[in-house]
Amino acid sequence: MPLRLARFFLFLIVPAFAAGCVGRDLKDVLAEHRAPVEAKLAKVKALRDQARSLPAVTSDAVHVTGGPAPVVPLLAGIRGVNAAVVYLEDLDNLAELGNVPYRVPASGGVNRCASVLTTHREPYDAAHPQITPPSMGSYRADDVLDLCASLRYLLVIRSLAFVEPSDPRSSTACSALDAGTGAADAGSCHRFDGGYLKAEVLVFDVESGQHLGGYGFVAESSAMVDVSDDGANVKGGIAGNFHRNIQDALEAATRKALPGLPTED
Repeated sequence: MPLRLARFFLFLIVPAFAAGCVGRDLKDVLAEHRAPVEAKLAKVKALRDQARSLPAVTSDAVHVTGGPAPVVPLLAGIRGVNAAVVYLEDLDNLAELGNVPYRVPASGGVNRCASVLTTHREPYDAAHPQITPPSMGSYRADDVLDLCASLRYLLVIRSLAFVEPSDPRSSTACSALDAGTGAADAGSCHRFDGGYLKAEVLVFDVESGQHLGGYGFVAESSAMVDVSDDGANVKGGIAGNFHRNIQDALEAATRKALPGLPTED
């Protein structure tokens, strides 16, 4: 009896498992999405000159009329995303990422769509030219292209002033309360010149090509950064702090300008 049961269950499980392993081919995913996504990308590309030539933002205001509320992918996992974040540099070649240091993770979705349609890969990143873009699988391509097909709003980041954090410098002339201290005890620390970013975000309706307004944000390194005492990690800790502060400043400014944004999934 046990032997018969084992054979019976084996007969049921194997076909179900085999069926579950069948996936979509990348070429089928691209064929399904190509026409609507290429049409959407053409509308995004048409916004480049307008985004370059618009005057500086003088007041933080975005007016959305006649359309759904923007849902921006600043947080992972939110549903119903209909907006994309790009940098002005990303619009020069949609199949590549512009040369943008400390890029916010929410950006680059439009470039991923263009890249997978033309190269079947993640987009080349000019800020990291030594990295070969990996291939994009069919499941990820399906998700990426779905977002572009649903795109209604484009948020374009224009950087106005940027200073990268300096390399850390070892010092003994500091205290635990020293505003220039990276991390350490009262007698030994690393000092650094903090990073600074001043930028503005221009909001567009992709369908109509209309400029809906914009808002600015400023991000700086924290006055004191808690990093490992291992010298090899200090520079990375300083960079990570500045990167997080940029993300936080952008999110805070976006939530203020677009107060209807979801907070979590």
